[in-house]
Amino acid sequence: MKSKIIIATVSVVLLVLGVSVFMMGNHKMDHSGHKSGDKSQKKVSKYICPMHPQISSDKPGSCSICGMDLVPADQEEEHSDHDQEEHEDSQNAGSNQDHQTMESQKPENHAGFKLSLKKQQMIGVKIGKVQKKELFKSISAPGRIAFDPELYTAQSEYLEALKQWRRVRNSPISAVRENTNQMIKSSKIRLKVLGLSDDQIKDLAKKGSQSEGLLVSGKGQDNWIYADVFEVDLPYIKKGLSAKITANFLQGKTLSGEVISVDQVISTDTRTAKVRIKLLEKDTSIRPESYVNVTIFAPVGKHLSVPLEAIMDTGREAFIFVKKDKGKFEPRKVNIVLETNSEAALLGGVEPGEEVVVGANFMLDSESRLKSVIQGGDSSSGHNH
Repeated sequence: MKSKIIIATVSVVLLVLGVSVFMMGNHKMDHSGHKSGDKSQKKVSKYICPMHPQISSDKPGSCSICGMDLVPADQEEEHSDHDQEEHEDSQNAGSNQDHQTMESQKPENHAGFKLSLKKQQMIGVKIGKVQKKELFKSISAPGRIAFDPELYTAQSEYLEALKQWRRVRNSPISAVRENTNQMIKSSKIRLKVLGLSDDQIKDLAKKGSQSEGLLVSGKGQDNWIYADVFEVDLPYIKKGLSAKITANFLQGKTLSGEVISVDQVISTDTRTAKVRIKLLEKDTSIRPESYVNVTIFAPVGKHLSVPLEAIMDTGREAFIFVKKDKGKFEPRKVNIVLETNSEAALLGGVEPGEEVVVGANFMLDSESRLKSVIQGGDSSSGHNH
């Protein structure tokens, strides 16, 4: 009897254990199935082109510009992590006013992003620095060896008027003296209209003879170059600046010159003014009206500057990529004051010592546009939520 009770008790215990195990197994299966179902039901909201993020679709396909396969926007690897980091940074950044100022400096359809050092090296990112320094601009202009009978004649008239004044300055007849004075004034005005400065007119009076180099070239003659400089470059042209002259007939030789005057009148047809350059050395191959190439070296002042390679210009706005800490890159709008052969002078927007991208800018531009599209998608879905 006792053995039957023991057997019955063991049977009940085994039955209870079996039911428990079965129920736990079903619970795990349901839980796993639920997870799997959720994962399989998760839908991609948007597909975009990695190189042209403005191209998007709600289904897989290829880019209409470059033909690359569209990729899921919400599966971009580094971006979810970046969003979290930027969210944390914005919380620690400071006031809303600073945030708004930063946003106003961003170019249209661009956003900040982060790249690992490995990826920076892979795409060839190169870095330069913002510097505040004196800049120099090489201003190139077409020119010709002067042949100017009109200026030669005006010089002759002025010198003749001065001679006349020396003859009549002690004359008792005031009308004679007055007429001679008027001749001197009118001839001086004509010389100014033709481009001579006050100092040049004084030098002409001291010398007492006009420059025959305006008519012929030869040994002992001062030869001038007339260079047609565009209106935009004229503010940088000053008397005394050095110039370099080259020409086909010089056969590789370079002549030196010095700016002696700048015309005040702008040509309405070409929007240029005549810059007069005196050749500092003689050459027997020089002939009046020969065409030459002129380069004038002009200081343009002290400016905040970046290498020209740093500038991205869309035609509507110019911007640069500033490298921040922890591999972050910030697109920033800039105002360009002027450009030299190798640098761009900026009106604020940057600080000396900041690092800017000077290599792989187009790759970073694509990354920035892509991030902007993703953030736009996230923000819209957030509002709907």
